[in-house]
Amino acid sequence: MVKDRFNCRWAFLSLSNIASVFLPDILLPRDESDPITHEIAAVSTTASKERATNWLSEHKVPNAEAVKIFSSWEEMLKAGGFDIVYISTPHPLHYQHVLTALHCGRNVLVEKPATMNRAQYEKLVEHAKGKDVVLMEALWTRYLPAAKYLQEELLPRIGQVRRVYADFSFPIVSPELSLSSRFLDKQAGAGALLDQGVYALTWADIALNHASSEATTRVVHANSLPVKAGQDDVDDINTIILSKSDTSSGSQSAVGIVTTSISLTGSNKPPFYQRLRAKKPAPSVRIEATNAQVSVPFPPIRPEELHVQWYGRDFVDEEGIEKEEVIKKPVARGWGMWYQADVIASKVYERQRHGGSKGGEVIGAEESLRVLGWMDEARKLAGITYDPELEKM
Repeated sequence: MVKDRFNCRWAFLSLSNIASVFLPDILLPRDESDPITHEIAAVSTTASKERATNWLSEHKVPNAEAVKIFSSWEEMLKAGGFDIVYISTPHPLHYQHVLTALHCGRNVLVEKPATMNRAQYEKLVEHAKGKDVVLMEALWTRYLPAAKYLQEELLPRIGQVRRVYADFSFPIVSPELSLSSRFLDKQAGAGALLDQGVYALTWADIALNHASSEATTRVVHANSLPVKAGQDDVDDINTIILSKSDTSSGSQSAVGIVTTSISLTGSNKPPFYQRLRAKKPAPSVRIEATNAQVSVPFPPIRPEELHVQWYGRDFVDEEGIEKEEVIKKPVARGWGMWYQADVIASKVYERQRHGGSKGGEVIGAEESLRVLGWMDEARKLAGITYDPELEKM
């Protein structure tokens, strides 16, 4: 066992579906050499205490009897007794929940999208930096081995990225889906752009902005088709075009095409995780650069392979034939959400060890704000609107 192992204590604000994926992932057994372990210390729920107790039992929480159960999230945040609060309520509620947590001096991991719009997250970033806390958006895909390898190893080698295709279309809506479903409830932030576009736009961000301190990427076109399930104002089939330009010259250097859908493609009858493991005929992400093309197979939220075709002059054979390569970067265990948990836990531990107030930190702030800004621009161009009350600060 490592000498300075940190056991990170978590509070869960909400017993949501995504929390039911995150919890067992962070509780998976760790190697003795791992510097981070995780446990759950508190939960808050608007349901009964019995429901929370059963939830902990269902997920085989080893210290379930020691977990504090709160009927009020405000009381949990005030009480403390944990290192990080994980917020997984519907995204229209994120702003108020995170803001309250920051005012209570709590470190926060908030599910994506972090807020309904960029302005809300800008305010949260400002508050976090004024406190001695850590804030992070739970865009877990960024921290998986395949995504990290792409960013750190492949992108520096494939030359200038000129074009990116990124899609996350996943069949959720069908005639059988209840009209009361969260996926059709605009008051809960329903819509393919916020639910799934955040992933596709993140891939575009990784590809276009990995080394672009002197470039600007903006949305130049967005179009949206609504669902065909009785809720005509819920966005479904979205197409977004991004243009990257050099800041100094203003000349366009790359383009991104981003698409989403909650009705396409494939059958929506199999269980959720089976649908996410379905084989698709086309990649979800394609990054085309001057030396190579990189594709990411479905599902783009949890990649474990990168397919590379090298075609730059230094890579082709004597006859000019491209070199093909498949790079396997499997998730070490579980679903893979624990990678992001380790990232924020390591930062919290580092700050605890050094002691003293240093002001707050926001992990991935630039990237989160950029993607949220693109979603704002796309919504405006495509005519996707929400109740203004959901976006106020």
